[in-house]
Amino acid sequence: MKSIKRNFSVIALMLASSALLVACNDDADTEEAATDEASEDRVVVVHGDTLNSHEVVDAICVVNSRFEQGWRMVFRASVNDLNTGELIEDAEVRVVLEDGQEFDMELGPHGEETLLYTVGWTIPEDYATGTLEYEIIATVDGEEYTYEPFNVEPSKMTIIEPEEEQETVEG
Repeated sequence: MKSIKRNFSVIALMLASSALLVACNDDADTEEAATDEASEDRVVVVHGDTLNSHEVVDAICVVNSRFEQGWRMVFRASVNDLNTGELIEDAEVRVVLEDGQEFDMELGPHGEETLLYTVGWTIPEDYATGTLEYEIIATVDGEEYTYEPFNVEPSKMTIIEPEEEQETVEG
């Protein structure tokens, strides 16, 4: 009788283990299918900023949001696939100013190891002063993705009047 109970227990344990393995395998297949489906849906992130390039040649880039009329500045952006962390090199990227001007950005080297989308703009000497809203729009696989600076004063691009050149006073 003990032998029958033990055999029954072993058979019941084997059936339970088999059912558990089948259930786990089905979950793994479902998770794998969900992962494959998620990787097909590209998640695109656009980051951008502005740099002062007025009278600066081959200098380290300094992020800036205040520019004098007549200065040259640079818009730069990265367009990345969030799933892979890789730069999307075939995006169509442009800057759109609130006054309707648009500038196409080009992908190129920025420093020794970095590729960024950039475009320079010389601010007209008679351009209106004050904040200037802009957005960077990247088109990837027919979909548009947008970057806009934070909606706080220090982050907003601001055009200011040129400062008078100050004479240095030797003491």
